[in-house]
Amino acid sequence: MRIRIVHQPALPDLDGVDLTQFHVGREYDLGISLASVLLAEGWAEPIPLDAPPPPVPFGPEDPFTMRIVGRREPPALVRDEFPPSAKRNSAADTHGRRRPK
Repeated sequence: MRIRIVHQPALPDLDGVDLTQFHVGREYDLGISLASVLLAEGWAEPIPLDAPPPPVPFGPEDPFTMRIVGRREPPALVRDEFPPSAKRNSAADTHGRRRPK
């Protein structure tokens, strides 16, 4: 359900849902339960069904899409078989050396 916040909710949270994230004048697409609570308390108003939908993020009509011209794709990733620390000698490496008895 799409709603528009008209008043800041008086409670900071409701049943574990943070209500401080909702800002006056912004539209939100919420579930029926949360939207009905916001509507019943008078903190929100419903958006008409014939209202234009919000822009799709990262879609062709998104006004905030940043186009980078001439950018090349990143090179193929190479997986290392062993971590870099495997090339060093450690205290546990004996390499066939024995202590004299």
